Amino acid sequence: MQAVPGPNEDPVPPGWETGTIVVLPSLSFPVSELTKIKGVVHYEQRLLCTLLLLDRPDVRIVYLTSMPVDPAIIDYYLGFLADPPAGRSRLQLVAVGEDGPRPLTDKLLERPDVVDAVRALLPGDGTAAVLPFNVTAREWELASALGAPIDGPRPDLVVLGHKTGARRAAMRAGVDVAWGEEDLRSLDEITGALQRLRRRRPGATTAVVKLNNGFSGQGNVLIDLAGPCTGTVDHWPTTFCAAGESWPSFAAKVAAEGAIAEEVVDDLVASPSVQLRIGPGGGLQVVSTHDQVLGGPGGHVYLGCRFPADASYRAAIQEAAVAVGRVLAGDGVVGPFGIDFLVAAGPGGPSVYLSEINLRMGGTTHPFWMARLATAGRYDQASGELLTPAGSRCYVATDNLTPPALSGRSPAETVDALRTAGLAYDRASASGVTLHLLGAVPTFGKLGSVCIAPTLEEADALFARLTAAL
Repeated sequence: MQAVPGPNEDPVPPGWETGTIVVLPSLSFPVSELTKIKGVVHYEQRLLCTLLLLDRPDVRIVYLTSMPVDPAIIDYYLGFLADPPAGRSRLQLVAVGEDGPRPLTDKLLERPDVVDAVRALLPGDGTAAVLPFNVTAREWELASALGAPIDGPRPDLVVLGHKTGARRAAMRAGVDVAWGEEDLRSLDEITGALQRLRRRRPGATTAVVKLNNGFSGQGNVLIDLAGPCTGTVDHWPTTFCAAGESWPSFAAKVAAEGAIAEEVVDDLVASPSVQLRIGPGGGLQVVSTHDQVLGGPGGHVYLGCRFPADASYRAAIQEAAVAVGRVLAGDGVVGPFGIDFLVAAGPGGPSVYLSEINLRMGGTTHPFWMARLATAGRYDQASGELLTPAGSRCYVATDNLTPPALSGRSPAETVDALRTAGLAYDRASASGVTLHLLGAVPTFGKLGSVCIAPTLEEADALFARLTAAL
């Protein structure tokens, strides 16, 4: 493998420029959590942004999915290349042929014939690597079966990305966290932690309980501490962030995976995130910063993002992220990951608290890759900007466009509508709208977008035009 890129260099992982990438976009989380996401099987297509790497003549991609991808979607991504036919000749698509919300990795491991077919596509010279969305022991098992290294942490280190591990890593790094407790395994333990929180933080009005393995806010429960809090927590005023959740189902998950309980930070200004990568040699790199767009109960559900994070705290969150990243690197973590923060107003300026560590790719990964690769840009850590030959670029992105008129359209019709409206990404101006989650359009009426422009104000205007056109 090559040396780890410097902080202002191309953040493509080492070896990729001349290697074979096995893209494994498996959302390897409990099925009970995956079923909360509308059209979740099509989330495997969010990493189709990696197809833009085929502009590099020595890159080959083997892209794995549960179900075949509509050819019109593949043509859409290859259309961003300078030479689409050449890129297509170095792309292999492999589908298991099984729909449903189970993790793709599990589906693959149950199909040794498909695994054998994938392995046959890989060169025997050691230049292939597996790119996973997230890592569990199952991803390592699959990578071993393919005979290729994996760009992610060892299974024993994955706990560092759980809610408990994240709080403890932050404290080791000297980064603030909201007052709370970790590694809670029962409703009685959660109740005790919240009672201690009420005594020690009498001004706290709301607490949040988070499942260790929850994501996108779907594993969170909000507790109203100002209400009648008697008995165990399942009798306290409660708001579940995920539809259909209840205390009996939540309690079972707490027992299985653990949880944390912490105070909801007052005077919240924003919930930004920092994306980083640790190379095989331990080199740490800041990849991007974003302001997260949150909604749902209490603003705990991830809806989208804005790049870059606000300049008033951009440097502060990068500094905190690097401190935590060094702790993770010291523990042996490898691969891409993100750190979410809470920024609160204070008399001496913004106060920064670590919210969670996503030791994996996340909702901000594919928008940044799409914007960076489409614009031929690079992230400048000093300024926190995406610098392109046409100048710096910003964007707003979402996975959650669901206008009623979208349902029933084909991916090709959706792409044509974007072009007809004059909103499609334009290579000459390095501005415009790119689409993802196109496979979810016909059945679920759901679409993702990245609106790229010279300023955030212009990106917002693009997004408004897009929603009107849809």
